[in-house]
Amino acid sequence: MKTKKLFYLILVGLMLFGQGLVAQVVKNMTLLGNYGKGEGESKGVFAAGSVVYYGLGNKVQIASFSNPATPVKIGSVILSDVVEDLVRTSIGGNQYLVASGGGKMWLIDVKNPTTPSLVATVEVTTSTTCEGVATSGTYAYVAAGGAGFKVYNIAIPASPVLVAAIDSLAYCESVVISGQYAYVAAASRSHILDISNPAVPIYVGRIEGYGGYHQYINVRSGYAYVCNYDASLAVVNVTNPLNPINVMEIPSGYRTARVVFDGNYAYVAVGDTGMVIYNVVNPASPILTSKIKTTGRAASLYYGAISISGTPTGHIFVANRNPAPGITAINVSTPATPVTSAFLAALAAPTGTAYTPYYASGKVYVAYGTAGLRIIDVTNPSSAALLSTADLGGDSRAVVVSGNYAYVAARDSGVYVVDVTNAASPVKIRTIKTGRARGIAVSGTKVYVAASDSGMGLIDISNPANALLVSYTGSSVYGENVSINGNIAGITDYSQITFYDVTIPTAPVKKGSTGSFKTGNEGFAISGNFAYVPDGDSLKIFNISDLMSPTLFSKIKTGGYGYVAAVAGDYCYVASEGTGVRAINISNPSSPVEDGFYDGVPQSRGVAADGKYVYVAEKGDGLTIYSNDLVTSLKDEKGMIPENISLHQNYPNPFNPTTNIKIELREKSFVSLEVFNSLGQRIAILVNNQLPAGPSNVSFDGSSLSTGVYLYRLQANGVTIAKKMTLIK
Repeated sequence: MKTKKLFYLILVGLMLFGQGLVAQVVKNMTLLGNYGKGEGESKGVFAAGSVVYYGLGNKVQIASFSNPATPVKIGSVILSDVVEDLVRTSIGGNQYLVASGGGKMWLIDVKNPTTPSLVATVEVTTSTTCEGVATSGTYAYVAAGGAGFKVYNIAIPASPVLVAAIDSLAYCESVVISGQYAYVAAASRSHILDISNPAVPIYVGRIEGYGGYHQYINVRSGYAYVCNYDASLAVVNVTNPLNPINVMEIPSGYRTARVVFDGNYAYVAVGDTGMVIYNVVNPASPILTSKIKTTGRAASLYYGAISISGTPTGHIFVANRNPAPGITAINVSTPATPVTSAFLAALAAPTGTAYTPYYASGKVYVAYGTAGLRIIDVTNPSSAALLSTADLGGDSRAVVVSGNYAYVAARDSGVYVVDVTNAASPVKIRTIKTGRARGIAVSGTKVYVAASDSGMGLIDISNPANALLVSYTGSSVYGENVSINGNIAGITDYSQITFYDVTIPTAPVKKGSTGSFKTGNEGFAISGNFAYVPDGDSLKIFNISDLMSPTLFSKIKTGGYGYVAAVAGDYCYVASEGTGVRAINISNPSSPVEDGFYDGVPQSRGVAADGKYVYVAEKGDGLTIYSNDLVTSLKDEKGMIPENISLHQNYPNPFNPTTNIKIELREKSFVSLEVFNSLGQRIAILVNNQLPAGPSNVSFDGSSLSTGVYLYRLQANGVTIAKKMTLIK
């Protein structure tokens, strides 16, 4: 009677909840790549032969163990939360990974494991962690922690649909499908559900086992093996799911986390012990066969067969947590004497804290706190690569770049001048003592510094090797951060922004201010006649066409606490702690619209943007690169004067024999545009005269040249930008 009553209660719950909507956590933005997060712990693993899929922090990594002694990483996808579990499944003839973690479930296309792609992110719950996931047919079953048990129809991978939910099973740790039943490990006990109709799961039976904490359950030949995390492996006869019967308890050890089977053997992940192997030819009486220590703390494991010299060779792949995270491959062709074939370690996070990024010519320069300056190659946004680290001393908090030099605001140390001519080997050439340097901006041959009690400082960089501090605005305005656009400069002192006319940079004229902010501002952007200012959980847009009287023009909620804003084309980007990156359409500044977002960024500190790409400094997580999928071109400005000197990638590229090069200038400038071959020899001068402000197009004809890679270089106002182009005949 109790079972029947429980079934009716569950059925009512399903009727009320079954077609619930799934909250959206990503809109029109894609996470492309990251440098500096480190790969984190590995908690989940799945193997298909020699191809192994595993979680590393918030990344799914794919590796080939075809030669188990020398595994190779072949693909990866960065997700919005830590990966707890994953499984591969076939839908419509294509291969997909279904992963769970945080409050989410993800579907990833792995038809080609070297180019995996995220196709769906489902917010399963906002209050707990999705611990485990399993699939059967076109359904995914999620052990959603405190949110219970969820069933999704994934027949259309890009649009999973919630079809059933049971929230009365305590804290759901894991789920395994065997035949028509789902077995759910749920803290103090496990549960059996009949999923003959996935949309209406029916509660069948409960497994008490021998007490303890039920971390995981798996089934073989009518017997369930329950991982009691605290101490043991329990064997339960489930031949009759309505009446599970305890058989025996094996003292496997502390942190017994997962069990998988192959043939007559059970392989058990047991925390610090490593992997324990039992002979289960008699399922009611497992016999200890062997143990092997893993490199890190064994959290999960999976079986895969690798062909070695034409012979299938069984391997167990173990997901390891700290202190040595990564994947251990163990040869179990002879279970009595398992042998470690290889350990594929997770990458550790670099030292320092990422505070502020600055984009220039395919590179992002990141002020990395006590670690100094890091230069990251982002020409391939999905594979950001560290070019160099400059240990500058002090505490680097903000950076700008002009020509071959970077200028770093380093708090009490002042401003460092760093020669970045060779990005692989930057050299600090000068230290300029200023008031406590918190923020920095550049315009032409002048650098403006937010210098705390000294207000705004001005540095002349016409000769970078002998850059000089020229003046301060004084202590009437505290310098928290600074922004510059043309002849307008602004200084925030956290409570308000004060604007200056810097037509004569050495004699700035103080104008009006925004008035007090509700929460506070630590950084902002100026574009055209508007200032874009994060104020706590809102973006405020001020009309500054009359500098004496800045006027609040409009505002929009962004969530979280936004430190700074960046403008590129028709979009203002705000990276807020706790709520991720927001893309605000400002084509009509009086009516801003949130067109896109990527939730799940916990430590966003600084942001830069170029065309469709958004670069976010995320403190301990380094630099993360996103794309605004609504922007289809490198730049979105139409008929506007660009804020910086820009050299676009030639188009078409590769080309034969002609191509077009676009230049954009903030002001009328003398420009040199030259072409060099791979030996560094100049082969053409395309421009050597003044060009007007705005866009200019220059044609290059390579008819007389041979197939190869060429360099084109722009020099204007002390700025040098170079890009590569390819001629194919």
